[in-house]
Amino acid sequence: MDNSETGAVIRCLKAVLRRLGIEFEVPFHDKQGYYSFRMEHSNGLITDLTRVFAPARAALERREQTTFTGGLRGLRGELRNLIFAAAQKPEIVWRDVAGGVIEITKNKDHCLLYDRPVGASGLTWSELSKWWHLQDGMYGMSEHLRLQALLKRLRGSLNTPEQLLLDTYWDHAMQRGFGDFPALLPQVYLHYDPLAQHQRNQRAEGKVLTRQRMDFLMLASGGRRYVLELDGKEHYSRDGKAAPDLYADMVREDRRIRLQGYEVYRFGGAEFVDPQAAKLMLSGFFDQLLAP
Repeated sequence: MDNSETGAVIRCLKAVLRRLGIEFEVPFHDKQGYYSFRMEHSNGLITDLTRVFAPARAALERREQTTFTGGLRGLRGELRNLIFAAAQKPEIVWRDVAGGVIEITKNKDHCLLYDRPVGASGLTWSELSKWWHLQDGMYGMSEHLRLQALLKRLRGSLNTPEQLLLDTYWDHAMQRGFGDFPALLPQVYLHYDPLAQHQRNQRAEGKVLTRQRMDFLMLASGGRRYVLELDGKEHYSRDGKAAPDLYADMVREDRRIRLQGYEVYRFGGAEFVDPQAAKLMLSGFFDQLLAP
């Protein structure tokens, strides 16, 4: 980036700050000034543009917290470390706690880790495909074969009704441009407890984190986060009998994550008994969900 481009960026950021009612002077005017600024502040108090524009970021986050689109909440901040397509629970260590860097040390082959920032623009099939292209074994493949390998990998973590939902959305997006559509991520970790539930029970701690995984997550533009859940009888019954406590746990967690900015949509298993009827229902749902 040359000096004129840098100056244009700085002027743009200043304009944003003024519109937010923040008077904040950037202590440099071009690239050379920035380098000199960093040399003069080598004590580490301020060494990055992120720190310089922290007031603007905080103000934007405050505005986003109180801004509603269509009466629904948006999720603040960027997402990282999306663990999805999880067929088995991974074992995780924090490689860099301050930087939010994690490493999967067990069952790495049974899940996928998308570790790029996902902001307000969401995560599209095109962006997921570019990330997938960098994974082992994908180099040199044609785009068609890469996409088919991606679909196969995503389907591998799902049961038959869930595969039908994913396939329907994949075809739906393919017929309408695909790349610009939000990616549909299956079996995504919303929470993570390093211990299994039976271990928590043995330690008399009970449930610490309810519903650690979501069936599907879609990260759409505007900070919209859509959770899709396909409910079988295990969600509301135990040993063939109605279990009000299971249902209460489910709706309680729905309320909690909705207040955090997620929009939850549930499908009943009975809606998938007839595959053709299910495809029609799902196609209509996706049309309405993603309507401009």
